Amino acid sequence: MKKILLLTIFTLLIAGCNNQQTTPSPEKNVDENTASQQAESEEDKEQSSSQQEKEDKNENTSSQSQEEDTKEVPFESDTATFEDGQLTIHYPQLTDMQDKKLEQQMNNLIKEEATLFLTQYQDSDAPLTLEYEVLLPESDTISILYKGNYNGGMYPTNLFFTTTIDWKKGEKIRFSEVFVVDEAFIGTLKKASYLDWEQPTQPNKEKQDALFEYLDTYTTQDLIEFISKADQPTPEANPYGVYSYYTNNTVVLSIQVPHALGDHAEFEINLEDLVKK
Repeated sequence: MKKILLLTIFTLLIAGCNNQQTTPSPEKNVDENTASQQAESEEDKEQSSSQQEKEDKNENTSSQSQEEDTKEVPFESDTATFEDGQLTIHYPQLTDMQDKKLEQQMNNLIKEEATLFLTQYQDSDAPLTLEYEVLLPESDTISILYKGNYNGGMYPTNLFFTTTIDWKKGEKIRFSEVFVVDEAFIGTLKKASYLDWEQPTQPNKEKQDALFEYLDTYTTQDLIEFISKADQPTPEANPYGVYSYYTNNTVVLSIQVPHALGDHAEFEINLEDLVKK
């Protein structure tokens, strides 16, 4: 009986030891779970960061695309030529506009302006060639600048004239139809920045002073009359040779002046300093 009891006790002790050895450690499970959670957390962070970078990239691409669309030029242009004896003028003709009727309307206007300006020299035997430059500010306007040298007089004359068009409407823009030309404007003009087309990077200060003195030889009413007739292509309608063109934030007025002062002088005025009609 004692042997049986001792054997039973011994068996129970051995079983208890085996159970203690095979039971997982609670502390080990906690460590493994914590490590697993940290790994999952790091993976989530990486996925979130990757997704954010992708969204930022898409946003930047979309923003860049929108900016490019905004800056997209609404048309192309080719060069056309009108010749009359020794007189030649090159002028632009617009292409690739969606509205073909508007495109044709603008092209007819550009050609008419260019040829009208040239007709005032048709009785001369001296050769004349005019080239052009197109300015397309960040607005609805297109300004075309024409330049050339005429040798039919006592000395060579530097010619300059412009045509400005609202390309959304296909209509010509004249300075006095857009802005108020009064005494206050003349005061603004006399404070405007002088653009020396002969020396653009280093304006001639003496010539600048002489030009403003030249403007002072005219009364305010004279200057109002001059500028009110600006942007007409013929000397009959625009006897003082006043033209305008636009940049992004300014309008430039070109005024005919004596040959000693350069034949034409340009004055740049901030748009915010002008009063619209």
